[in-house]
Amino acid sequence: MEDNYFYNEYPDSDKYAKRQRNRHRFKRNKDIGNASGKSENQTASVDGEELTTYSPNEAKEYGSVGVLAEIEYYTYFIISGGKLISGVAESKEQKSMLGKLAIGDYVVFNASGQNIEILGIVERHSKLVRISIDATKTSIAKAEEHIIAANIDIAVIVASTTKPPFRTGLIDRYLIMCQYGNISPLLCITKTDLAPMPDLSIYKDSGFPIIGVSNKTHEGIENLVSHLKGNTCVLVGNSGVGKSTLINTLLKKEIMPTNEVSSKSGKGRHTTTSTSLHLMDESTSLIDTPGIRSLELWNIDSGSLRLYFTEFTKFAADCEFRDCTHSHEPHCAVKEAVKDGLISKERYDSYLRLLKKAK
Repeated sequence: MEDNYFYNEYPDSDKYAKRQRNRHRFKRNKDIGNASGKSENQTASVDGEELTTYSPNEAKEYGSVGVLAEIEYYTYFIISGGKLISGVAESKEQKSMLGKLAIGDYVVFNASGQNIEILGIVERHSKLVRISIDATKTSIAKAEEHIIAANIDIAVIVASTTKPPFRTGLIDRYLIMCQYGNISPLLCITKTDLAPMPDLSIYKDSGFPIIGVSNKTHEGIENLVSHLKGNTCVLVGNSGVGKSTLINTLLKKEIMPTNEVSSKSGKGRHTTTSTSLHLMDESTSLIDTPGIRSLELWNIDSGSLRLYFTEFTKFAADCEFRDCTHSHEPHCAVKEAVKDGLISKERYDSYLRLLKKAK
């Protein structure tokens, strides 16, 4: 996080928390998909125009710089100079620009008039990306890049021991997204007070932290905080795993509304309806995102997918074919390693499922 751009403290934080709670109650009865790229199904591209980007060294020469914390329809909130300030996109150009921005962007803006005008962004050093489908377009053009959040240091992949049950498929997709977007992953397992930790041996050689927590007893929270300190972190995961409750626990106040898992389906209900940034302390930011039940990868084809399963690497060199996809080819060293128990069969099966969907 670039501390020189802004001082990480919300003014009137209790009022902000109250506004957040009221806003979410209101939004759940509204159509939120018409403005900012904030709903789960919106894209980060509008009208084919390019977003003006500045280098970190030149950004302050063109205007003030702050971090984009939230977009609510055509109103946006920026943290800059120790204050939470807001602006409204009034012109067609400003409304178009909002559609290109992502929470976590360092925006360059002009605050000389009565309203704030966003001029562009500072170059992104990382981004969390998924596919968004534009139903108004046909063929491959309908699949577009949707930037969930920008300038992320750590992606906290949140899963639960139960309600909803633990599954590795979505986790593997998020791990690929982290590698693609230059983000360090951290796996956080919630609801350890309700059920024991799942078997995570398939990730034993992956090198990222795995932390179990309970929002009820606060077990593991201190350990989690120690990993998040000094970073911009995004919380991602399935609906119902407890991301919003975890945000409230980490912030030590009720910022985000929460819901119980459906007793009929066992699936989570969407509580967070848009992405927003919150400050845990002077050097740590938390970005909450809407829970999802399915996740499609952006810009990952069948030829490159294998590179994101790093446990394949040391065996792939012995495959007969240089471009081996480790699926149907003969004399594949990766498949032999799976048979010999040197590569997790569960991880390999996850790879094959993703390979079938890859373009």
